[in-house]
Amino acid sequence: MSAGVLLAALASFEGAAETFWPLYLQALGQALAARRVLLLSSAVGRPWHARVQWPAQGGEAADDPDWTLRLLARSQGTAVLAERHTDGSLTLIMQPADVSGGEGQVLAVVVLGIPVDDWNENALCHWATFVATIPAQYMQQCLVRARLLESAAPVAATIAAMPGVEEGRAQAGPVVAGLEQATRLHDILRLGIKLSQETAFSQAAMALCNELALRYECERVSLGWLDGSSVRLVALNHVEQFDPSATASRALEDVLEEAMEQESVLVYPAIDDAHAVLRAHHAYAESLGQTCLSTVPLASGEEVHAVVCLERHRSAMSEAELWELALLGETVTPWLAALRAKDRWFVARWWDDIRALAQNFISPRHTAWKIAGLGTLLLVALLSLVPWAYRVDATLNVRSQGLLFIPAPFDGYLRQVHVDIGDQVAAGATLVQLDTRDLLLEESMAEADLVRFTREAEKAQAGRLFAEMQIALARQQQAAAKLELMRYQLANAQVKAPYAGVVIEGELKKNLGAPVRKGDLLLKLAQTTETYLELEIDQAYIHEVSVGMSGEFALVGRPDERYPITVGRIDPAAVTKEGKTVYLARATVLGDVKPGWRPGMGGSAKLEAGDRPLIWVMTQRTVRFLREFFWL
Repeated sequence: MSAGVLLAALASFEGAAETFWPLYLQALGQALAARRVLLLSSAVGRPWHARVQWPAQGGEAADDPDWTLRLLARSQGTAVLAERHTDGSLTLIMQPADVSGGEGQVLAVVVLGIPVDDWNENALCHWATFVATIPAQYMQQCLVRARLLESAAPVAATIAAMPGVEEGRAQAGPVVAGLEQATRLHDILRLGIKLSQETAFSQAAMALCNELALRYECERVSLGWLDGSSVRLVALNHVEQFDPSATASRALEDVLEEAMEQESVLVYPAIDDAHAVLRAHHAYAESLGQTCLSTVPLASGEEVHAVVCLERHRSAMSEAELWELALLGETVTPWLAALRAKDRWFVARWWDDIRALAQNFISPRHTAWKIAGLGTLLLVALLSLVPWAYRVDATLNVRSQGLLFIPAPFDGYLRQVHVDIGDQVAAGATLVQLDTRDLLLEESMAEADLVRFTREAEKAQAGRLFAEMQIALARQQQAAAKLELMRYQLANAQVKAPYAGVVIEGELKKNLGAPVRKGDLLLKLAQTTETYLELEIDQAYIHEVSVGMSGEFALVGRPDERYPITVGRIDPAAVTKEGKTVYLARATVLGDVKPGWRPGMGGSAKLEAGDRPLIWVMTQRTVRFLREFFWL
């Protein structure tokens, strides 16, 4: 950051002292081209120590401490002391005797290593100006401006009197010129500070014209602002309203545009050897009766924003006044440009922002960032335009169409179990055999009872005892029914498979000899020739699924093998499984069912929901979550 920019910042600085002092030392060091600048503090009974230094690292010479302490001892009661160093450079110590840094502290600023060859009235001007523009809130913690300005002349005279410094030049002349230049620079900066306090462009522009007219004793000061490719008159001194379409206003705009097109300071009447074009200046001056015009473009950096024209009858402005005016323009033009942009219609501000972005984009700066941004835009455009197959994920389970529950046929005990879970069984194969010893005994008893009751019925019939005969016949029927039951149970003591299938439930071998009751589930047999797929679809995606939708699935054990399917049915009601709400759907395999498939196998399925933009496919879950979270 240049010394001039730092000076403007210090003049209106409002931050903490810890932030102010580093900026102050940096500005002072840059203005005086010093090698090192220190802020020292001391108190009663305490030695001097450095609070802040510039630069933060480096710039230190071996004999700096000795020189500093020796000069501090000599500067008691002296505001400013200058002494030439052994290497030919200059050292300054500024220590007012009556300035306190708070809590009984005394402050001193030490400037080391000022090149004597570069010292002149401009350096003195910068130094005195920096001292004069310290904000008022820091006056109790820094140098007293009045005493320093009063001591500037003897210090400059002492410096100029040193051998090898400004040889052949009168000592009083540079000092007086330096003080005058410092005073002018201080006034200009204060004017810039005053203008920076305005919040509206029109008020700031009129204040600028009024201050310039008063300072340079001008009859008229006009300010023109660049609007597109032409200059528009925006302010006149002591004139709040004027007609921009009047002849005088248009002639004045021609004068301002003439300076804007040449981007140089124009003075009328011109010197004999001047090469500037002054047609509009000549015509305007003739119409007013031979007035003197001085037109100065106001720029911010390398961009010219405005032109100011000063009119006075006595004489044209001098080079020193034009230099002051150019310096003032560099100080206030950025603030005026900001106010001008702020006061415009918001559409115009947006349009200028877009144009600025476009200009920055096509400029050769930040090429890597621009390539990265362009690549990102192209990638987003590609992702938005390229169609991509969108597929809905679903959990899949293999189910059997024919599922048989085989219960115990009667109360008994397990004698033999011929199958285990997962075994393939053929139709009619024996699965489980129950113990029949008790049944055989009961069968024999039932046969004996049948013979006995038959004989009793015959005997009662022979004796014509019809009542006893009826009783005997009833008992005979009872015994026959019991015998038939025993024979039925014996016939079903061996549980057989009604059809070919696979055992999916019933681990009975470890329960041999255990009692079973009639109706207890022994085995569960699934038919493998008629299987279907059960899909579990999340409720967030059920609206994407419809009957007849195609897709493919893969089992967990064989993820590399894919099989086509078609959705045949969707249950209308949702179910809850493992804390998730899902809809059950049934799918049919397009092709033959593989022999290795077993009911209960799981896998995953993907259902084709059509083509969507690739960026939508990649971000749809995130967008859905954000919409649910923020209720969009």
